[in-house]
Amino acid sequence: MSEAVMNFDVEDCNGIRLIHVSGPLDSVTYDQFKQFMDPQLRQARSRVVLDCQNLTYVNSRGVTLLLHYQRTCKLDFSFLGIAALRPRILRNMQLLGLDKLMTWFPTIEEALQTAAAS
Repeated sequence: MSEAVMNFDVEDCNGIRLIHVSGPLDSVTYDQFKQFMDPQLRQARSRVVLDCQNLTYVNSRGVTLLLHYQRTCKLDFSFLGIAALRPRILRNMQLLGLDKLMTWFPTIEEALQTAAAS
């Protein structure tokens, strides 16, 4: 059985970092995701959009980390937009009421527009 891996691709969109992530965000990839994202969000007034259309799974630790990142960004006057979550992942978050705690965008374009206005 092969080990789960996350892949990241970063694109600059007029000063907004668009991060395309693919793979599962689970116990195996949690540290890899955190090590990649921490430096991305440490910069003051950073504007980041996380493209989740190829994010295949998110466990509770992953959701907690995403919520932590968004809360920290708000306090630092930064922006983290979580965009294009798969319907199954979004439905699970909605069932738990987590969609009310997290700012998410149905499309990457909407997240980029909001980031540009922030």
